[in-house]
Amino acid sequence: MEVERVQAIVSSSLAKDNIPLEFVRPEDEQPAITTFHGPIPDIPVIDINHPDQDHIIHLVGNASRDWGIFQVVNHGIPFDLIQKLQQVGKEFFDLPQEEKEVYAKPPGALTLEGYGSKIGEDVNGKKNWADHLFHKIWPASCINHQFWPKNPPSYRAVNEEYAQEVRKVVDKLFKWLSTGLGLEVDVLKQGVGGEEIEYLMKINYYPPCPRPDLTLGVTSHTDLSAMTVLVPNEVPGLQVFKDGHWIDAKYIPGALIIHIGDQIEILSNGKYKAVLHRTTVDKEKTRMSWPVFLEPPGEFVVGPLPQLVDPQLPPKYKPKKFKDYSYCKFHKLPQDKKRSRMEVEGVQAIVSSSLTEDNIPTEFIRPEDEQPAITTFHGPIPDIPVIDFSDPDQDNIIRLIAKASRDWGIFQVVNHGIPLDLIQTLQLVGKQFFNLPPEEKEVYAKPPSAHTIEGYGSKVGEDVNGKKNWSDHLFHRIWPASCINHQFWPQNPPSYRAVNEEYAQEVRKVVDKLFKWLSIGLGLEADVLKEGAGGEEIEYLMKINYYPPCPRPDLTLGVASHTDLSAMTVLVPNEVPGLQVFKDDHWIDAKYIPGALIVHIGDQIEVSSFSSFNAFYYSFSLNILQRVYINL
Repeated sequence: MEVERVQAIVSSSLAKDNIPLEFVRPEDEQPAITTFHGPIPDIPVIDINHPDQDHIIHLVGNASRDWGIFQVVNHGIPFDLIQKLQQVGKEFFDLPQEEKEVYAKPPGALTLEGYGSKIGEDVNGKKNWADHLFHKIWPASCINHQFWPKNPPSYRAVNEEYAQEVRKVVDKLFKWLSTGLGLEVDVLKQGVGGEEIEYLMKINYYPPCPRPDLTLGVTSHTDLSAMTVLVPNEVPGLQVFKDGHWIDAKYIPGALIIHIGDQIEILSNGKYKAVLHRTTVDKEKTRMSWPVFLEPPGEFVVGPLPQLVDPQLPPKYKPKKFKDYSYCKFHKLPQDKKRSRMEVEGVQAIVSSSLTEDNIPTEFIRPEDEQPAITTFHGPIPDIPVIDFSDPDQDNIIRLIAKASRDWGIFQVVNHGIPLDLIQTLQLVGKQFFNLPPEEKEVYAKPPSAHTIEGYGSKVGEDVNGKKNWSDHLFHRIWPASCINHQFWPQNPPSYRAVNEEYAQEVRKVVDKLFKWLSIGLGLEADVLKEGAGGEEIEYLMKINYYPPCPRPDLTLGVASHTDLSAMTVLVPNEVPGLQVFKDDHWIDAKYIPGALIVHIGDQIEVSSFSSFNAFYYSFSLNILQRVYINL
C-alpha cells in the first residue's frame, strides 16, 4: 500500500481516543475554535422548478455574487437515483482494503483519478481526515474505466445514469448564470469548454474521528473547477466562510449543493465569487459526499469575458490554459525532475498569475494579528539607532553599539568603509539574477530533499500555520573559501562572482570591528565573542531576498516575525521600505539610509552573552524580533 488510508487508521490503536499528530490542525483552523455558533443566515435554497424563470435567474445571480454557493431543490434528478449513487459509493468504501487498492492512483501518475487519501501535500505537512475516489464521468472520450469499481456490480450503470441527469441540471445553471450577467444564454458554458467540459466525479469518505475538534476532512479552499455540483449524505460537515465566520451548511435531503468555482469567477471578471469552504468530520458517523467538478479541457484558455471588461472595469485576471492553472494547484511532478509550484514558479511568477490582479492566494494571507495594515504602529516612534563608524572617539562607538544591542538588538552603521559603488554593484547583480527567465534561475535551485539551505527557492521552512511568505530567495556561502559551493553562484550576470568575492572581503572587515566592539562592550577581551562564534571558521552565508510587488500588501508578509539564528546579520536593503522591528510592543518601520548596513544581533550572540558570562549581560544581546512587509 502506497500510503496508510484514513479509513484504516480509524481501527488502529492510535485512533481510539486520539489522532496522529499530522492530522492535528493549527489552532486557527481547528473546528472547535473557529466554527461560528451565533445566529447565521442559511445558504440560499433555490427551487429551480419555480414557474417564474426570471425569479430563478435573479436568485441564482444573487447567490453567486453574495455567497458563491447555493442549494437547489426540485432539480429533476430522481431521488431514488441519488440514493443509488450514495449506496454504490458506500458499498465501494465498505470493501476490504485490498479490493479498494486495485483502483489506487498509480505512484507518480500525473492524474487525479483513482482511489487515494490526499490530492496534494499541505504546505505545513498536515493531512486531511479523508479518503477519496476520483474518476471522470463525461464526456465518453475522457472516461478511463480503469478507475471505475467493478464491485458493486451496479456501480457503472448508476454513475452513467447520474452523468446524464446531472448534465441537464448543469446546462440550466450555465444558462441562468449567463443570463444573470446580461449575456447570451450559452456564453458561460462556451467560455469553459462547451460540449468538451469534463465532468470529474469525486467520492469523499470521511470516517468517524475520535477528535473532530482538532482536524478537518478538507481544509479551506476554493474549487479549481468552473462549477461543482455536490451531493452530501445526511452527516453534516460542509462549512462556508461568510462574513468573517465559518458557518455550517444545512442538510436538505435530495438537494444539490452548487459551488461557484475559480473558472467562473475568472470568466465573470469577479462578478461571481468562488466560495471558500472546508469540511469537518464527525466523532460517531461517517460523512460522505459526491461532488462533480466541471472543468475545461487542459488546453482550453480561460479569461475574463470581453463583454464584462471596459475602462471602468479592467480585467482582474489574465487568460491562462486550464492545464497550467490546474497543474500548479494540484499536481506534483516527481521530485527528481521538478519542484512544486512555489519552488518552480516562485512568488515572482505568481505576481503575473491569473489570481493576483486584485487579490492573493489564500495561503499568503496572514492571520489578523499579523497583517501589516492592522499591526503596524503609526504613532511617534524612535528611529533605530544609527552609529557612525568614522567617529574618532572609539569609546563612544563602543558605548553606542552596546546600548543599541541592549535596548534594540538592531542598529544601522554608516561610514563603515565598504565603498558605496560596491554596494550598488552588489544590488545590481542580484537584481539582474532575479530578472533572468525562470528556467535560468531554476538551474541554481536547491536540490529536492537536499540537507542544505543553499540555492534558489521560495521558502526556507514552513510556517507553523501553513502560511507562505511573499518572497523568493537565493542562498550561498561566501566565506571561508573551503565552504563555498560555486554550484549555487549564478554565472549570469557574468560579474556576479567577482562582485560577491569583493563584498565578502569588505564585509569581513566590518564584522571583525563589530565583534571586537561588542566584546569590549561586555568588558571582555576584544576577540572573545568572535572566538565564541567560531573564530576564523565562522561561515558567511549570503541571502538575496526578493519581494516582488504584491496586490494586497495589507494582508501578507515577505517574512514573518522571527529572530535570526545567526550570531550576527549584516544586511544591505534597497530603497523600498519593508523591514519592521518589534519594539515596546509595537511593529515599527525601519528608516532607509542609502549605503548604510543594518546589523541584527542574532540568537548565537544572545546565547553567548548570557550563558558564557555572568547574568548581568543577559540584556546586552536582546535579539531583535523582526519581519518584512511588502510594498505594492
